[in-house]
This record gives sequence, structure tokens and C-alpha cells, in this order.
Amino acid sequence: MKVKTSNFGEIELNEDTFITFPTGILGFPNYKKYAIIDVDENSPLKWLQSVEEPAISFVITDPSLFYPGYSVDAWKNDLADIEIDEATDAIVLIIVTVPTEPALMTGNLKGPILINAKTRLAKQLIIDNPDYDIKFRLLPDDLLKQAI
Repeated sequence: MKVKTSNFGEIELNEDTFITFPTGILGFPNYKKYAIIDVDENSPLKWLQSVEEPAISFVITDPSLFYPGYSVDAWKNDLADIEIDEATDAIVLIIVTVPTEPALMTGNLKGPILINAKTRLAKQLIIDNPDYDIKFRLLPDDLLKQAI
């Protein structure tokens, strides 16, 4: 299926890989279908692109690459609508904010996205963990000094 995007123009995507957010993403409840676009297979960053609205896309990543031991404690009823019964069925991603200075990018550890790897259903959760930050800087100070 051809999908229009603001960042990549019109691209061909396999509908079998689409992800459905039954309740949408926080702040975007009307847009339910997304695709993950891997622009650079060597980069830990990917794009979560709405297939319904070209202007809606998010940079995403696997939080464990930047925060070892990151885990999502969710209630079973939080996961019922995306049909996750086993933790091994869940793919956990976070939304990344990339400012004008990319080395200062942050990840939202309090609002992870969970995707059921089997059903392709997804949901964004709000995690009430004081150890997690909404703007967790992905590059530690020593790497940040090298990057700037």
C-alpha cells in the first residue's frame, strides 16, 4: 500500500506490518493505524508513521538500549485491549524528542508504547515510576561531550 509521509514522501508499505492503536496515541486519539519505518538499519532510531495522516510521525527507539533494566510494570487490564497475555509477546518502545541539537535528544520513559508482536495491536501507557523521566537524555554526559 502506498502511504504519504511528510518526512519521506510517498512510500510503499506492507499492510501486514501495520500496527493498530485501538485507542490511538496520547494526544492523537483519532489516528489508529501506524507503521514502523526503519530508515537506517544501523541506527537505533526508527519512525512510527501514521498511515492515515502524513504529518503525524514520531521518532521511536528501544529504551533498553539507553536505559539498561528498563521495564514496564502494567496491570493486566491495561494490556487486555491489546491482547497481551505473556510479557514475551510485548515489544516496548519509547517516543524520542529530537531538538535542533540532536545530541540532546530525550526519550519519554513514562509513556512507553507496547506492541503485541503477534496481533500488531498497540497502546501507549503512562507509567507511575519515580525513577523514569519524561525527558530522559539518551546520551550520557561523557558521550554528549564527544558529540557536541
